[in-house]
Order: sequence, then structure tokens, then C-alpha cells
Amino acid sequence: MRRSLRRVFSFAKHLSAGLVVFMVLGNQTDQANAAWRFEVLPNVEKGKPAVRAVNDSKHDGLYVRVTKLSDTTAVLESRQFAPASEITYELPSTKEPTHVEVTFTTAPNAQSPLFVWRTVAMPKGVPPIRYRGARGFERPADFDEFWIRAKKQLAAVPMEPVIERVPDRDTSTGLLYKVTLRSVGDTKIVCWYFVPRDALDDQGQARRRCPAVIIMPGYGAEEPPIDRTTSGIATLSVNPRNHGPSRDYWKCPVEHLVWNIADPENFYYRLAFLDCLRAAEFLFERPEIDPKRVAAEGGSQGGLFALALAALEPRIACVCSNVTAFSAYADGIILGTLGHHKTYREILGRNDTTATLVRKSLAYTDGANMATRVRCPVQISMGGMDPVCHYMQGIVVYNRIPKGVPKEYHVAPNVPHAVPPEMREWNARWYRRWLGVQ
Repeated sequence: MRRSLRRVFSFAKHLSAGLVVFMVLGNQTDQANAAWRFEVLPNVEKGKPAVRAVNDSKHDGLYVRVTKLSDTTAVLESRQFAPASEITYELPSTKEPTHVEVTFTTAPNAQSPLFVWRTVAMPKGVPPIRYRGARGFERPADFDEFWIRAKKQLAAVPMEPVIERVPDRDTSTGLLYKVTLRSVGDTKIVCWYFVPRDALDDQGQARRRCPAVIIMPGYGAEEPPIDRTTSGIATLSVNPRNHGPSRDYWKCPVEHLVWNIADPENFYYRLAFLDCLRAAEFLFERPEIDPKRVAAEGGSQGGLFALALAALEPRIACVCSNVTAFSAYADGIILGTLGHHKTYREILGRNDTTATLVRKSLAYTDGANMATRVRCPVQISMGGMDPVCHYMQGIVVYNRIPKGVPKEYHVAPNVPHAVPPEMREWNARWYRRWLGVQ
């Protein structure tokens, strides 16, 4: 199968967004240091990961140090660059894939770095796209049985949909409905359903079948009504438990990423995956929906939900998973500097009696493991300067998708934890290809 590996090196467009995340690490105090600008070059398809540094002001040169994240005293390379307006630094090759931290400073012993970047250094001649992931959090032996059991639990709960019109939020091309569904754990979830006007007659009966996209939220956010009816697409915006209006029925007393984390059968993400599956079951029953043209989409946590939904619902036609979160934990816990990976690193660092159960909960719901069950076309899009979801984790997910399944990987090099217009265009092309929409 031919891979499509499209990269975007739009330095001027994405530079400021990337620096907001990383330059703060340097605690810059003078204008000369602040003039440095850095561009990440993941070079995922061929070559080595690299960093480009640019400075239009007069300066005394630049220093770089590369250390192993497993042992920050192990310096793989240290180099001084002569003064120049632009410097491109390629990471050194390693005997085996190695998690590293790349630090740029203005002096060898400077305490305030200009730029810090974590990534994976690869062996000579091995491009990053071939990275398979670090060891740890492997797919459990009873992985399929675990999810078969979960789906049976959901099937035992009647859906009992309540569908309400929301006419004051209709658009010229779309009709909006509020949908409430029952899910596991004696709770309900709320979804927003936008339907093309021409798909229904005056009595609300199906006039034609249309394609649809199921959209799921980022961490803790409401997934609001999203109208794509101008393209003839129905959308179901899903709010799993503890998100948006679904909080009226189930509000987590703690951060939901740790709720029941030492209880794999009742861990938050197991339950939330089933909430998303319940929403999909509702959509597939709708007479105005073409069951062969239903996609799953989300960004960050929603990117995980999109993969999980496709893993549990074989009727999903394709997936767009953007800045995929909660995936490839063995790498994320090392590479992530913000967000959920930092939290899980701290929990597992306690090394108490619950650590084994925590690892099991994470392994059962890891997006990289869920990807092994996906059989529909998948698009993974990542940001090259994301401190929450590292682009190498997206590569791990990409490489866990079964052989023969159409897949596509993108990285926008200087994008932090965000879904920029480029990703939306990649998604649109994916839908044109696999849903047949214009």
C-alpha cells in the first residue's frame, strides 16, 4: 500500500504559535536572546529530525546539547555554532531509537535555555516514520475479550433516545436536534445532531440518505453543534459523560483522566468509549443517514475517541484523528511535558501497589492499542511542537494500524497543541476520498 506522507514547513505562519509553548522555558530577559526563532523539522519520511534557528540581530553564536531523557547526564552531543543568521542542526544518529532532549543556549553553562525540544533520535538511515514505539503498555493478552465484554454491557442498556428540535439554532441549510441517550453506569449523554434540510421532508421523514461525521470533544470541553450541512453532511456532536450538557447527568468529582484509574473495568475512558459507541449506534439507526458513509473525528482527546469508536464499531467508514492524545503511553510519558502524560508519569512514579492496575487501565484504553482493531481508513495529523501529544506518538499509532488498512500521516512542524487550518484541509480531503463528499 502506498503511504501518503505530507509535511508542512510553513515557518512564518506557525512560528509564533510554537514559540508560545516552548520559548517560555527559556525565561528570556534580553532582546538579543528574544530575537532567536526556532523551527522544528521532523523529517518523518526521510532524513533526520532537525531544528532551524534564525536570528536577524547581532549575536555571539549558539550552543546545543543533546542528552538522553533516560539519563540527562548522558550527553550524546554538544556543539558550538559560529555567529550566523540561520543555523540548521540535525540530531545525531543513535544505535537504537532514543528519547532525547535538545537544548539551545547562548553559552555552554547558561541556566536559561533559549529552546528545549524532546523527540526521538533514530539510527542512521532509519526515518522517523518507521518508529514502532518504546516498550511498555503493550496490548493485553485479553484485549479483545475485554472490549467484547464491554460492548455486551452497553448492549444490555436500552438506548431510549429523546430527540428534541432546537429551531432557534437552525441554519439556512441545516436543522438542529438535541439527542439524549442512555449509556452504561445508569447515566445519560447529550449529543447535538445537525441534519441537512433537504434530507428530510416537511414531516421530518427521510427524503434521502446523507453522509455523516461523528465528532468528539477534547479534554473536558463541550462538543458544540457543528454545522456542515452546506456540504450535505450530517454531524453528530457527542458529549461523553463529564462533558458539556452531559454533566447534568454525570459530573466527575475529580479530574476524569484519573477517575477509577486503578479499576480497569470502571476506568473513565472505558466508560467514555462506550458513550461514544452508544452515540454511533443511534446515528446508524437513522433512516436519513447512509450507513456506509459515516466517519469518526476528533482532536486531542477527541482524536483518541475517534480511534476507539472505529475500533469498537466496524461500520465506521473512515477516521480523522487530530493531535491524537492518550496514546502510545510508553513514549508520551517520557516525551510529554504538559497535560495527561505528566499526570500519569507522576502517578506511576509512586510505584505503590496500584501501579500494576493503573498500567492495565491505560493499556486497555491506549489509542495505539485501540488502533490495532481499526479496519477502516485512518488519517493521523500531529503538531511538531506539541508538548502534550508528541508527533512521534502519532507515528506509533500509525504503525499499529493493521497491514492493508489505508492510512495517512501528517505533521505540521511548528504547531503546538492545536488543530490548525492545514489539518482541517487534510480532513476535508480525506472525507472527499472516503465519504465521497464535495
